[in-house]
Amino acid sequence: MVTKTLANGLRVLLVPKPAYHQTYAMFAVNYGGIDVRYQPAGVSEMVEDPEGIAHFLEHKLFEKEDHDAFDLFGQTGASANAFTGATSTAYLFSTSTKLSQNLKTLLDFVQMPYFSDKTVAKERGIIGQEIQMYQDDPGWLLYYGIIGNLYPGHPVARDVTGTIDSIAKITPERLYQPTGHFISPAI
Repeated sequence: MVTKTLANGLRVLLVPKPAYHQTYAMFAVNYGGIDVRYQPAGVSEMVEDPEGIAHFLEHKLFEKEDHDAFDLFGQTGASANAFTGATSTAYLFSTSTKLSQNLKTLLDFVQMPYFSDKTVAKERGIIGQEIQMYQDDPGWLLYYGIIGNLYPGHPVARDVTGTIDSIAKITPERLYQPTGHFISPAI
């Protein structure tokens, strides 16, 4: 494995596999479901975000003002996805062609967000349906039940998707703050 830290602080890890025909790339950040309370640089007070905001960002970062990053990946034959855990969120793709173009798409959509009232409201509905779907999933409920009993009162016991009430509090302004703090400090 080759590790390099770029001038902007981005740590890059490469695992060359010359015999492979497909390339996988992931942009992961130390920002997950438990990170709802933090103190941004240059701010004297703690910020408290609604539960589920990291997961909400996972969904919203793919969408730009004039296009969707999934469409750009699809045009090159790449497959893209993302996931949010308790302590991190990752955006990824796999491709067998046009690696540079797909890397540019990945870096662009993660580091240059676009949020509007209209798109955030639409996403609330989508994530609300996802939350309700998980309420019908015995495995999901069992997992969070066990975690809640192991770590009562700790943020890790909260569902990374949030609740219907918590995601109702998410606005474009609230999304830009953790994005600027955890993902792209230039914002």
